[in-house]
Amino acid sequence: MKKTRRLAVSVLVCLSVAAAALTASAAAPIKVYRDGTEVVTEASPHVVEGQVMIPFSLAEELFDRKLSYDSKNRIMNVSDRSGLIATSEDGALSVTGIEDRDGMWDNLRLHANGSEVYLPGKTIGSNISYAPEFARANLTGGTESDIIVLLTQGYGTGIFINEAVAYTSDLNRLPIEDGEVALRKQFRSSEQADGSLLVEAAGVSTVIAKDLILTEEANRGDGAGIGSVIRYQVEDGKLTVTAGVIVGTSEFIGDLKLEYTYKNDVLQAGTAVFTPYDEYR
Repeated sequence: MKKTRRLAVSVLVCLSVAAAALTASAAAPIKVYRDGTEVVTEASPHVVEGQVMIPFSLAEELFDRKLSYDSKNRIMNVSDRSGLIATSEDGALSVTGIEDRDGMWDNLRLHANGSEVYLPGKTIGSNISYAPEFARANLTGGTESDIIVLLTQGYGTGIFINEAVAYTSDLNRLPIEDGEVALRKQFRSSEQADGSLLVEAAGVSTVIAKDLILTEEANRGDGAGIGSVIRYQVEDGKLTVTAGVIVGTSEFIGDLKLEYTYKNDVLQAGTAVFTPYDEYR
């Protein structure tokens, strides 16, 4: 007896079941199990003309496939969600993962020297401007360079957020202190009586004159803050993290930056330094 598979063009996936079973369970919510474990669904499956209908998102999760429907040409596309995200320039390092419906990639794996290891975090994907970045630097003081992977997690107008994941050459992961947390702990700012702005980084003060700030006083709040521009980089063999310092909602006045040092088997955040942009000096 031939078995057939159908894909519904109503943006749902149809799974055929016996009519008797459908009749018996019509009044009760339909539960979904994968390998014996119940899958919680946002939209419950339902029966339409003897077919169990489930949403695209659930079908993708159950079958590890990416589904899309071209209504104009009436074409259903089914593709593998897993794939190659990025490769280093020399081809020695690569990252693979699984793409979700929002275009983010997770379940990441780092491939190096013929081996692979789990890579924690998520990334935007293969977009050339925001794909994972690779760097090598001797962060631990060993005889071989360590591996650093930079994963972009968010971007947009005034926003850039990424994270760093580091490994030794033999793919042992190196713990890294959270850069944003370390920066915020060392940062202070307040508006002075004369309208100038005081910015403190690790106890070192910088004053921005009132007439250099474009944001109206009523919209400045109590002082400057750390914005949503946060970037890890490898510079001169050092891992660094930089955050933009912002006044109001959109005026960036400088950068807050620190370097990491390797101590007690951890990449530890160092002293934060605030550097105003030239127009605010």
